[in-house]
Amino acid sequence: MIPYIHVPDLKLGPLTLHPFGLLVATGVIIGTWLATRRAKQRGLDLDKLNSFITWMLVAGFLGGHMLDQIFYHPAEVLKRPWSIFLLWEGLSSFGGFVGGLIGVLLWKFYEAVPVYRTPFFTISKFKRRERTMPIMPFCDLILSVFPVAWIFGRSGCAVVHDHQGMKAPADHLLAVAFGPADPARTIHLGSIELRYGSSPHFDLGLLEMMFTVVLATLIALTWRRKLTTGSYIAVVALAYAPVRFAMDFLRIRDMDNADPRYGSFTPAQWACIALFGLGLFMVRRVMELRRSGEDPLELVALPRTAPARAPDVPIEASVQD
Repeated sequence: MIPYIHVPDLKLGPLTLHPFGLLVATGVIIGTWLATRRAKQRGLDLDKLNSFITWMLVAGFLGGHMLDQIFYHPAEVLKRPWSIFLLWEGLSSFGGFVGGLIGVLLWKFYEAVPVYRTPFFTISKFKRRERTMPIMPFCDLILSVFPVAWIFGRSGCAVVHDHQGMKAPADHLLAVAFGPADPARTIHLGSIELRYGSSPHFDLGLLEMMFTVVLATLIALTWRRKLTTGSYIAVVALAYAPVRFAMDFLRIRDMDNADPRYGSFTPAQWACIALFGLGLFMVRRVMELRRSGEDPLELVALPRTAPARAPDVPIEASVQD
């Protein structure tokens, strides 16, 4: 069995850093850095990219919690309606995806205009754009690096074990040793402990992290190639949706904290169906772009500057005495 990894919180004076939050923040930082690097290589407008990422991340974190509360904890919302605004009480990955998509669509039509700046914060007002912004090139760029960032996000789930799955055979290669730990078999690696409990279960966060490592590696191998805009959206959607759909059948069903089902499927499985449909739509769109020779990337690329031309020199001046 795979040992149950226990990573304690990191305390820095009065500040407590949780391993999940640290890994998620690391994924956001690395994903943003990779997206910026690839944008520079492709000549994209970095100001537009940074604005796009900000809208996407803010809406993603809001949606990640709010949709998690609505679809996974509806009884809690009825009991405590204000819990929908307590962003630290839980996140849903697909809630974050949907929230990020909403943020992207809002960015397409609206912009934030600063009205008051201070060294610490800026107050902005939102107004409708005079001309809508194309979003497919930026979405494609983000999804070309997203699997790398997602490795860290799912690593956070794996170290806090917040996606315990169904009971697994004790000799299964992917079983994790949940349950009370045997002190005699606990391995200490500094402050990190490898525990061996007596209740083997699948750890869905760990399984998805393993899959994401493979997906991220395969996608990274294409970064030097010029693919049709939209290709990464199609590939990530068609690769991730069926794997996540299948993994959700391994979720716990017979416990109080089991995920709710809507017509036999979890909320994530319904979202996977929609995501797979998006992937099929993007395949068709990519094929149309290939036939037409159009490239939506040119709509958000910086204008190319012509190389500086050497000044004309009279022939007489070029002859030395």
